[in-house]
Amino acid sequence: MRGNMEEAKYFKDYQHNYLILKCEGTGVGESYQSRMLLSGKIERLLKCSVRHINGEAFLYYDISSRVTLENLYRGKKLSYEQARELFRQLDGIYRILEEYFMEEAGLLVFPESIYYDLSSERYFGLYYPGKKGLSDKPYEKLMDFLLNHTDTGVRKMTDILYRIYEMSGEPFFSIGDALSLFEEEEETPAEVNGIEECMQTQTAQGYIMDKKEGKMTEMTAADDCGYFDIVQEAGKESEEAEPHVSQQKNRAFYGVFAIFSLGGIAAAVWLCLHFVLTEQEMLLLICCAGVMGLCFIFSVVQLLLSGSGIRKKEQEESALLWDIEDEFRDERPIAIQNVLDKNMDMRTERICLNSGQAAGREEEKAPCGETVFLDIRRQKAEYKLYSLDKKNKKHIDLTRFPFSIGKMPGCVDCVLPDDSVSRLHARLEKQGERILLTDMNSTNGTYKNGLRMEPSETVEIEPGDEIRFGKLNYCYR
Repeated sequence: MRGNMEEAKYFKDYQHNYLILKCEGTGVGESYQSRMLLSGKIERLLKCSVRHINGEAFLYYDISSRVTLENLYRGKKLSYEQARELFRQLDGIYRILEEYFMEEAGLLVFPESIYYDLSSERYFGLYYPGKKGLSDKPYEKLMDFLLNHTDTGVRKMTDILYRIYEMSGEPFFSIGDALSLFEEEEETPAEVNGIEECMQTQTAQGYIMDKKEGKMTEMTAADDCGYFDIVQEAGKESEEAEPHVSQQKNRAFYGVFAIFSLGGIAAAVWLCLHFVLTEQEMLLLICCAGVMGLCFIFSVVQLLLSGSGIRKKEQEESALLWDIEDEFRDERPIAIQNVLDKNMDMRTERICLNSGQAAGREEEKAPCGETVFLDIRRQKAEYKLYSLDKKNKKHIDLTRFPFSIGKMPGCVDCVLPDDSVSRLHARLEKQGERILLTDMNSTNGTYKNGLRMEPSETVEIEPGDEIRFGKLNYCYR
């Protein structure tokens, strides 16, 4: 048996899908490993049975309702949590093999030999007994697959996978060693809380990410000082907030004082209208009303001045933020950039709401071109599956590729709520001008022009072909 599983075949009977591997040598079932495998007692391994055909022995692995790791993430990217869960479950499978005294070399850890059960969300291993050392580098294909399907935006995940790739070539490497790297990452803060912590981390490591060059460069003294200027500017926000709060308190005080003054004037007028006063009392009352009037005018003037001061402060703050953003957009570390971008979005939204005139001026400067008529034909899907069933009127628009079809929400691109459709039933891909259809080990099968496809089989479809998923019929046009 070769490590790439090129000799694997597929077979389907009435209820099950099977992966078939030819046994090398004779005496299948005589070794301890083969007897344990055929007994079906090891729950995290694919159930296996042996069949003898024309004097040769074949192992039939039950892969019903399960999909390979390769097909599961074809055209997708693994998240950090998904990669960690994969290594965690693989480590669990190796621990189970150790409990049953099974040789670890028999477990095939290829992307096409690791199966995932969608209902239980568990991985299952394919064990091939009677062969030691199937490959000098058993984890090479798996690591190549993971690196090619890694979200490069998650830096910590990329670093861990590259470290695992380097370690996998060592003679005594195990999946447990790879899992320990994820555990070490979890013990340390994965994400930086605030700009200052982010800056400290980057400075301690002594390097920054050059986005233009796409590589790591050493941080110079000038860079270090420049970034700390950004940190200091961001740290001044709390200090600048205190005068801002005091100004708001002053506005509240002057507002209350203005109301009190206006109330004194109203009381003086009321006394004049309802009581007969002497000349001295009248003179005293007029003086008090005049003082109250002056206090009212003073309070109103202070309110107007403080309001204009706050608006001017916000405009200056907005200009400063945009200057910092433009100056350090391309030079700052990625971690600092993400934090600043989030703060910039929130603060910009607040400033724009309080200064609508400035926003209006920016809109006047924006270029205003002619309205372009949309081509409705371009909005429609170029490829489509038309339903041929009377009860099922749902057509399938193939808006992107790869395109998966099944009945499990959140796992497929198109959900077909029918009992005859598997959770992950089929997948469509585009290669150049060709459209390829692949059966994903579906229970009730995928049909092309009335002919049932083999499990994991890939065929080309053309306009006019009739496609059936379970009992749902479609025409590709």
